[in-house]
Amino acid sequence: MYRTCRLLIVLSLLHLLSSQVLAQSNPASRVCIIGSGYSGLAAAKYMQDYGLNYTVFEATRNIGGTWRYDPRVGTDEDGLPIFSSQYKNLRTNSPYKIMEFQDYSFPEGTRSFISGGCFYKYIKSFVRHFGLMDNIQVRSLVTWVEWTGDSWNLTYMKTDTRQNYTEECDFVVVATGEYSTPKIPHIKGQELYKGKTMHSHDYKDPEDFRGQSVMLIGAGPSGLDLAVQLSNVTSRLVHSHHIIKSFKIYNQPDFPGNYISKPNVKYFTPNGAVFEDGTTEDFDIVIYCTGFYYNHPFLSTQSSGVTTTENYVMPLYQAVVNINQPTMTFIGICKPFFAKVLDLQAQYSAALAAGQFKLPTKDSMIRHWLEHVQMLRESQFKITDVNSVGQNLDKYFEALHKEAGVPLLPPVYTSMFTFSGKTLLEDLLHYRDYDYHIISDTQFKKNPNPSKEICPFDD
Repeated sequence: MYRTCRLLIVLSLLHLLSSQVLAQSNPASRVCIIGSGYSGLAAAKYMQDYGLNYTVFEATRNIGGTWRYDPRVGTDEDGLPIFSSQYKNLRTNSPYKIMEFQDYSFPEGTRSFISGGCFYKYIKSFVRHFGLMDNIQVRSLVTWVEWTGDSWNLTYMKTDTRQNYTEECDFVVVATGEYSTPKIPHIKGQELYKGKTMHSHDYKDPEDFRGQSVMLIGAGPSGLDLAVQLSNVTSRLVHSHHIIKSFKIYNQPDFPGNYISKPNVKYFTPNGAVFEDGTTEDFDIVIYCTGFYYNHPFLSTQSSGVTTTENYVMPLYQAVVNINQPTMTFIGICKPFFAKVLDLQAQYSAALAAGQFKLPTKDSMIRHWLEHVQMLRESQFKITDVNSVGQNLDKYFEALHKEAGVPLLPPVYTSMFTFSGKTLLEDLLHYRDYDYHIISDTQFKKNPNPSKEICPFDD
């Protein structure tokens, strides 16, 4: 894997050196935004602030991306995959303060950890407040984007008529998210297992599993959240993970007696699995909580200027700009991130499209990217982590601020993000029973608040 990725980096560098494209400096006359989830809507708002002519292309009938709960699995009424990974009774695992759009805040007094449904109402309220819907074109599935030499051709299919259309764009924002293409690792014996197998992407309601024997694989945010939900309804919940090895601060909660923690699966059997410690368990259903792949099938591999795989997109300057064709930006590719990061990347993209700043020369962007990749390797990141911004988010925010003039996000937001993630691991069952209040640019306080949610936004 390391040699393959290193070769791709070298090939990308050679491609960069062989194709010189001027950096964006004049306002774009036509901006095309792909996706109307959080990132795409943020980009739309800031493009509108600059008075740019823009259109958001949304494949489904609804805005909101993964924040819109859809009880269906498989495909929708237009034959499209269900893109949302939202499930019933979801609550955010971060305080809303680090999830807000720049110019649209939650009312004071709102409980910090809100439901997914309330955050979706917030997104819809944001769209109504700034009048974004007029520029959002729903039921428009983008199928191809290619560089023609002086502009982008974007082809989309209207899902109601199945007709294809192509539009010319000066600037393209890719904001399609990363929570729609499930990642299922290969484990020995998977094909022998006779029970039901699914990914957390298709998990919708804990009641669907009442009285059943279930195995969860993975202990990321979804794996831990599903463990909490399912431990209350299943007859037996086997949870295979290695979180204790990865995070020494993890305190396993006092789950009900039906919960069984297990190490990684060694191999499957027809009715269950054998684990790395030699123990065995039988179960009816396997739910993979193993993350998602990047997926950009609409980007021309020959002309787009980026190398896209399931695990990374490169080369990107500041984790946003397509170095080869700098009139294309990506929002939400970087790691780690919380919603405020996406909002800042949207502001950066809009400022670039509006000609508010000029990018460095291509040679400088190449050097910056290669130095960043080298820094990641020296910091023990995997070679496939080329889209990580590194361990210092505040330094990243400062770089975006200095270059593009976007607001400088105070360090209190990164502190809150880090602290809330730590408390999730330390007190999984109760970490949401607190409110977070910002005191200054560097400080916040946490107060108990076990009250029920009252969402301040209407449908």
